[in-house]
Amino acid sequence: MVTSRQHSSFQKPQGSLRQILHNQFPEIPQARLPGGFDRVGDIGVVGITPEAEPFESEIGAYILKQNANMRVVAKRAGEYEGEFRIRPLEVIAGEQRLTTVHRENEVVLHLDLAQVYYSVRSSHERRRLAALVLPGERICVLCSGVGPFPLVISRHSEASEVIGIEKNPVAHGYALKNLRANRRLRNVRFYEGDVLEVLPQLEPGFDRILIVLPYGGERLLPAALQALRPGGSLHFYDMQAKGCHTATLAKVKAASLALGRDILVQQVVRCGNCGPSVQRVCLDGVC
Repeated sequence: MVTSRQHSSFQKPQGSLRQILHNQFPEIPQARLPGGFDRVGDIGVVGITPEAEPFESEIGAYILKQNANMRVVAKRAGEYEGEFRIRPLEVIAGEQRLTTVHRENEVVLHLDLAQVYYSVRSSHERRRLAALVLPGERICVLCSGVGPFPLVISRHSEASEVIGIEKNPVAHGYALKNLRANRRLRNVRFYEGDVLEVLPQLEPGFDRILIVLPYGGERLLPAALQALRPGGSLHFYDMQAKGCHTATLAKVKAASLALGRDILVQQVVRCGNCGPSVQRVCLDGVC
C-alpha cells in the first residue's frame, strides 16, 4: 500500500506570487520566478533561478514587504552536502542571520539553518508518526537532528520514553536547548554520537525505531533491528525515484533476513518531493 501526505509549509500570497513578481520584473520569464517559499520561523527560504539572480535582492525585499512577521529571506545556494546534510543558504534580504525560532505541531524549535538539517516540509509526517504511537511505548529516533521527531512524538502521544541520537554536535546542542524550551516534555532524552556506537549501549527492546537519515540510512538497519523488540515497528526513510519504492523494500528485507528476522510491510508513504524526479518515502513495517 502506497499513500501520500501533503505539506502546508509552502507559503503563497493571495493570487500567484510568480504572477505578482512578473508584474514587478517583466524582463524575467514568469516560469523562472519563485512560485512560493518555505517559511521557517521568521525566515523565508526561496529558490532563485539564474535568470532571477540579478534581481534577487529586490525579490527578497518584496517578499519581506508582503509578510509582516518575516525578518529574513534567504536563497538556496546549493544542494544538501556533507556528512550532516546541510544546505547552503545565502541571505538576500532582511537581517543577516540564519538563526530563528520555529513552531510546529505545538513544539518550539530553536534552529541555525547554516549548521543543522531541518525540513519544515516534514511537519505533517512527524504528526503522522506521533499518531501511530501506543501508550507506554519506548521509541528511538536515529539521526534525530535538533529533535523535531522526538519532541513532536512526546507532545502528541503517551510514549513512556523517547530517545534521539544525533552525531552533529551543533544539532545535538540545539536538541538539548529545544528540550529545555519545551520543558513540559519530560520523557525525552538526547544522546550525541554515532548511532552505531550509541545504540548498542542502550537497553534494547524498543517498541518503535525511526531511521530518519535522508540518505544512507540502510547502514543503520542492522543495529536498529537488533535493538527492536520482536513485533516492534520500524519506520525507514529513503529517497527513491518517483513512483518506485522497490529498492527501499529490498534494503529493509535484506537487512532483516541477514539477522534471521522477517518484516511485515504495512505501507510505504510518500512524504515529500526532493526535485522533479526524486521523492522521500517512509516504509512502515513490523519486525
